[in-house]
Amino acid sequence: MRRLIFILALVGLFAVRASARAGGGESYSGGSSSYSYGGSSGVSGDSGDLLFMFLYLYAEFVFRYPLVGFPLTLFILYITSSLWMELSPSKARPLSGGHTPQGGQLAMRKADELARLRTRDPAFDERDFLRRATIAFRRIQEAWSAGDMSPARAFISDGVHERFGRQIAGLKARGLRNLMEGLEVRDIELLACRSDKHFDELWVRVAAAAADRMVDASGVTVSGSPGRQEFEEVWSFLRRPGAKTLKSGGLLEGRCPNCGAPLPIADAARCDACKTWVNSGEYDWVLAEITQSCEWVMREPSRDVDGWALAAAGDLALNLPVLEDRASVIFWRWLDARRAGDCGVLRPVAEEAFCRAFPTGGHAVFDDAAVGSVEVVAFEDAGSWTRVHIGVKWSAAGEVRRHFFVLQRAAGAKTDARRGLSTARCPSCGAPPAERSEAACGYCGVALNDGKKDWILTEIVPFGEWQRPNGVSIAAGRVQPAISGLDWGADLSPADAFAILARATLADGEEALAERAFLAAYAKSRGLPAPKAAQIVTAARAGLLDAPRARDGAQAESMLRGMIRMSLSDGIVTEDERSALHSFAGRFALRPDDVTTMIVEEREEMARSVRGVS
Repeated sequence: MRRLIFILALVGLFAVRASARAGGGESYSGGSSSYSYGGSSGVSGDSGDLLFMFLYLYAEFVFRYPLVGFPLTLFILYITSSLWMELSPSKARPLSGGHTPQGGQLAMRKADELARLRTRDPAFDERDFLRRATIAFRRIQEAWSAGDMSPARAFISDGVHERFGRQIAGLKARGLRNLMEGLEVRDIELLACRSDKHFDELWVRVAAAAADRMVDASGVTVSGSPGRQEFEEVWSFLRRPGAKTLKSGGLLEGRCPNCGAPLPIADAARCDACKTWVNSGEYDWVLAEITQSCEWVMREPSRDVDGWALAAAGDLALNLPVLEDRASVIFWRWLDARRAGDCGVLRPVAEEAFCRAFPTGGHAVFDDAAVGSVEVVAFEDAGSWTRVHIGVKWSAAGEVRRHFFVLQRAAGAKTDARRGLSTARCPSCGAPPAERSEAACGYCGVALNDGKKDWILTEIVPFGEWQRPNGVSIAAGRVQPAISGLDWGADLSPADAFAILARATLADGEEALAERAFLAAYAKSRGLPAPKAAQIVTAARAGLLDAPRARDGAQAESMLRGMIRMSLSDGIVTEDERSALHSFAGRFALRPDDVTTMIVEEREEMARSVRGVS
């Protein structure tokens, strides 16, 4: 009997945690080095059986040789606990100070942006906003624990609402509910602020602790523990630039920010008195995104996105936050469709051809999905359509995954600025779909998925198969990227130049197919023998590569430009790659703005090379 109890204790100690929290952040494994590109992998029953067998045999060993077994077990538990505390991304830590690549710049920029915000809105007060953000945080956690987001519907965007709704529905389908008990907000700070012609945006870091338990329908604990666990997230609040601080209170106080009438607790996010859709950001702050602190980096509103300048020139109201909110809606509906084996919930937001081709079975179901980031990476001119490629970094079953969602809209269509963050509604009348699977508005009859007025899903591409849309050529019956940028590094030996590129490839812990192709093409263009190239790459993967040092500022800039070209070979400079570029540049007194300028210049140069323009 004692032996059985010991085995069960071991299983409990080493089992995968099944607890969650509002938005699924608890299950996000952004620090993992394991990636899945196809989205078809999962935890199999065989692996669970092997784990149990291992624990059983280990227990046998402990009882047979207790003088060795019990001290060894205590030692393993001590090491595991120490590593968990050291490496856990949920440990509270300041993000706005000097501990991040952007720390100093963030503090200075925040002061400047807040001054601009107060010029437009003299009544804005940082302390009062953080008080309201704390209210929002608590109210959302309470709604999540109750399994009903209606009390928070008015002040969350459509994308965030879709995220919560899908996760709560998934828990209910399994007869579960996630409780966040004894919630304590331990620290809250305004990390950053930005205002542009589309939105005012505030990023708030929340460090909190709660007892995170999963319970069944009868209230019995299935997983988790009664002890409080620390976690940390960054919440993004947006509102339209014309909105002002309301003295009488707004969405968070349960009042319509347009007419002041009390708001009903309902899923509609609409004021009964003035018929205003209140969660658009037109009148008050709306929660637009929840990012795990290990993934958050302040991004520019028009960061180096391929094709952005041309797309924005033809649509003055076009903006990235709305596109990313729309992609978030689509992502969570995609997971729902996979679970159901039916494209129904995607039909209002996806073109008919995509829905017809959607497989009816064979999908891996991810109940523990969590999103790390959603980011627009490129626009594409596709003749009668404009397309946008949006990268979604997410995790499930203990693996980090990345997919690119390709959305399209009729060329010449314009963004309706009045809709704001109401991205799951009819683009004509603004009404929410009566049913999540209807392809036409139940109020005005306008088609929702023809792409004439709104962005619709046309393709989902796994990370390893995605190709940047600009500068492609047709070869061997499929689209392949034309490799450009190989004319760099003439002032370095072939081995030194290749070593710099190899280190840049691994800056974000990933090796995209396009990056590998770039390395291979560069080695060939410089006459570097294949065995030597393989030796350098192996050393880089092991963290043992000593890259050459710059002899002066000019060569440092040349090296930096080579790293940028390597990062751009797959069409996107990730946040991790950008941090590595900033770190390298900082050693030679180069500023982040210099890096941004070089990225733009090198992207344009590589594009000219592909088109054959000198």
